[in-house]
Amino acid sequence: MTDYLVKAMAYDANVRAFAVTAKDTVYEALNRHGLNPVAAIALGRGLMAAAILNGMGKGDDIVTTLQINGDGPMEGMVCVADRKGTLKGYIKNNDYESYGENGIFGVGACIGRGYLNIIKDLGMKEPYAGTIPLQSGEIGDDLAYYFTYSEQIPSMVALGVKLNSDATVRQAAGVIIQMMPGATEEIITEVESRITEMKSATSLIERVKTPEAMLEFILGKENIVFTGTEPVSYQCNCSEEKMFKGVISLGRKELTEIVEEQDTVETVCHFCNNKYIFTAEQLKKFIKDI
Repeated sequence: MTDYLVKAMAYDANVRAFAVTAKDTVYEALNRHGLNPVAAIALGRGLMAAAILNGMGKGDDIVTTLQINGDGPMEGMVCVADRKGTLKGYIKNNDYESYGENGIFGVGACIGRGYLNIIKDLGMKEPYAGTIPLQSGEIGDDLAYYFTYSEQIPSMVALGVKLNSDATVRQAAGVIIQMMPGATEEIITEVESRITEMKSATSLIERVKTPEAMLEFILGKENIVFTGTEPVSYQCNCSEEKMFKGVISLGRKELTEIVEEQDTVETVCHFCNNKYIFTAEQLKKFIKDI
């Protein structure tokens, strides 16, 4: 597999670790949405974060949604991951001109101030949801803050996307290292030292090539036990049936007004940009059956 997530424990289960490589996944997202460079980097980070967050859960039906709402020109993003390793997401505003008007180009500056929401649907009546104020908008910093203050798990988060000059994806990789309650100061100091040597997730993946080697570099081959591997890819599960349900949810009154003014109704999926066109006759038939 080209893109995948690896999970591991280290130092006698006192450290939990995850690493993901997602070059092709991010490139697929970039192409589907026609993303500008800053948006591509931001969405790539968000997709990898969602993949790791979902990989932390247990059960086959977990779906994790990462939402960022900001007051910057990017406005935020939505990223979704499931246990099949499929990811999808979108940037709320991909208008590059609005990013550059005031010389704003960094991800954090483009997202601005706001909130990070993590929603985990465990297949029960109510999903679990956690919310924190954004610390920097750089996503990795905000996710580390979320783990530390919402789940009381001290964590290091590094998420990186590096683009080539022709706007293709050179590297996309992410790492999350978490200290469990039994982690000693000696373990923490040793791991922090290796993290400093790492420099960034993209520079490390370029040196060592695989997610497994990334974790071995940070935690030491002699200390680590790999516990699982999951594929990662960009896929959308939209369909004509789902999009039609979205259209008819507008209600009888609004649908009637639409069919009186238009011959067709076009809808576009936020996650993949696929277009679906429904005729007035299709909608009239539904209205008649209501």
